[in-house]
Amino acid sequence: MPFGSLVERGLIAPGTEVVDKQRRVRATVSADGTLTSGALRGSIHQVGAAVQNAPSCNGWTFWHFDRDGALLALDVLRAESVV
Repeated sequence: MPFGSLVERGLIAPGTEVVDKQRRVRATVSADGTLTSGALRGSIHQVGAAVQNAPSCNGWTFWHFDRDGALLALDVLRAESVV
């Protein structure tokens, strides 16, 4: 399932800030389902890889969002969307 479809369905709102688990890096969810972090813009996987200077990244498990004070991986939204 593409991350953008979760944005389209309202499961995560544009403007939501996402962070890595250690809260070292941040990105913002865009209306088109991409992330922006500074000058970087791309998929959850592309931006995750770029901020880590890594060849690849599983954005579903790298990026986290806050829900009622709990830091949850984006993968939680993907799992909830199929229920």
